[in-house]
Amino acid sequence: MPRERRAVLDRLAGARRRFQVHALVELDVGEAASRLAVVDPHVSWTGFVIASLARAVAQHPDVNVRRAGGRILAFDHVDIGATVERQWAGRAMLDIVTVRDADRKAPAEITELLHAVKTGPGVDHRPRGAMRAVLALPGPLRRTAIRIAGTVPGVAAAFGPAVGVTSIGMFSRSWGWAVPLAPLTVIATVGGVADRAVVRDGRVVARPMLPVTLSFDHALIDGAPASRFTETLRRTIEEASVLG
Repeated sequence: MPRERRAVLDRLAGARRRFQVHALVELDVGEAASRLAVVDPHVSWTGFVIASLARAVAQHPDVNVRRAGGRILAFDHVDIGATVERQWAGRAMLDIVTVRDADRKAPAEITELLHAVKTGPGVDHRPRGAMRAVLALPGPLRRTAIRIAGTVPGVAAAFGPAVGVTSIGMFSRSWGWAVPLAPLTVIATVGGVADRAVVRDGRVVARPMLPVTLSFDHALIDGAPASRFTETLRRTIEEASVLG
């Protein structure tokens, strides 16, 4: 097991301690597809979804939180974590890129940032300093140390955003949902767009639909706030309001 992979395993072990609930939603992206086909500069689907998610989070700051021991840590900036596949040391691996102040960025800016991370110079993932020492510990001790450190608000804030996006649509155009395991308060797992039979004005028609799994940490977010957030995200994506 490569040493740099241990951090991923530690994140997954931490995610198993969360009380995640999942909402599987289908979003009509006909309007978005029409605009994305002609918008200039180019906007990717992932960039569009991240921009839309960030606008929804800005309207519902109660989901932009993280648990730090017995405290709830609220973020005053809308940062979104996103997974990007890139090349490093001759092999493909997934990186986490943080889109800072994503609610204030245009979808084209986010698209450009993701592309730069994916195709730009590789990053040396070898741990340094205190992290190198922590990763050298046996698994149980390492995860205990990380868990204890996470009870300190300042340290917990440095763990990264509370909200993230991962896209299975970038690997496959097939239809479907994925139920993630991630140490985030909210994560949107995005599938591929496909034509689906839906009812519009009493008729069955084909519409481009986007499957999205929204996962919430139930220790921090109850059903009613999660439902309100989901409705805002649905409206933002279906109206393609971030595209102007």
